[in-house]
Amino acid sequence: MAAPPEITLQDLNGYWVMNKSLSDPLDSVLALQGINWLIRKVVSLATITMRVIETKDTTGTTHIRVEQTATGGIKGETEERKLDWSPVPHSSGVFGEMNNGTRWTSIGSEAESGGGGPLHPWLTEGWLDEKPVEDRRTHVQNWVVNEKSGWTAEPIWGFAMVNGKRYHVRRFLVKKGDEEATACMVYDWKGVKRWDVIVLSLQKFDS
Repeated sequence: MAAPPEITLQDLNGYWVMNKSLSDPLDSVLALQGINWLIRKVVSLATITMRVIETKDTTGTTHIRVEQTATGGIKGETEERKLDWSPVPHSSGVFGEMNNGTRWTSIGSEAESGGGGPLHPWLTEGWLDEKPVEDRRTHVQNWVVNEKSGWTAEPIWGFAMVNGKRYHVRRFLVKKGDEEATACMVYDWKGVKRWDVIVLSLQKFDS
């Protein structure tokens, strides 16, 4: 299901499922990250679901918790993202040990890559012009470093029109040495469950 207009990056709360028919194949990206053929095959067949919980702390900093599950025997993982660009260690059963920074960003000419210099042009293409958080920052930017395997990943989150409908989209750029690979992931909106509405209401009350 396409994302309704009231669902924005400022409120991603709910369930999202990767739409494999609209998303790019992930094989080249995963291969560059050192993932073996068998796991890449399992990932290509799996249904990947995200439960997203987005809140703000007392300083106004956004926190995004992503609980990801997948079919096919892939172990679920939880990522905690604090949108202040501070590196957060994350241990993944698939990708290993990583540091992960996240922030609000723009996608204009002034936007900077986590590795320095301007954002790769591929990361800035095809987006809808959504309402900015502040200072023209309209998108979420991740910068992921896996020092042991020698790769970096730079996903940009936003919304885009796909086949005439508005979807939540994440564009990935992975680099390792002089090699790079890209993938665009498109997500179906699956709504918010009743219990999550209660939990989110309590979290907002506590903040």
